[in-house]
Amino acid sequence: MADKIYPSPPSEPDDEFWLEEGKRMVSESLYTVRNAASALIAALGILQGVYLAVLGFGEKQLRSLSFLQQALFIAPVLLWLVSFYLCLAVVMTKKLVVFTNSPSDVRDKSIRLLLKKQLQLQWAFWLLALGLLATFGLIFSRLQG
Repeated sequence: MADKIYPSPPSEPDDEFWLEEGKRMVSESLYTVRNAASALIAALGILQGVYLAVLGFGEKQLRSLSFLQQALFIAPVLLWLVSFYLCLAVVMTKKLVVFTNSPSDVRDKSIRLLLKKQLQLQWAFWLLALGLLATFGLIFSRLQG
């Protein structure tokens, strides 16, 4: 039985390098997403600490606001808590049943897990950013008033 040879363009001199780079990217992708989530957790901790300290210093001014206005100052913290939860979901491991003798099962579950964790990380990032925007908006509104 003769092997079928498929037509393909001629190889470039650096094709092997890029194929190895692609393999490395795939093998390290989940690790990279988890590291990004860990870095985001650290940033969230610093942000929350600074924000709560600023609120503590402005406690007298906050007491003069209505209850609804005071509640608005909680919004960034709530956004950051949800972001923190999503980052923890990325970092945490779950029991994953993989049939190691089935390349398609390993591939499908790896891709599904990576896409889920990447989506959680993206949501965490956008919630962190939204919390920052809310913080700047609240500070700006207090400076105007």
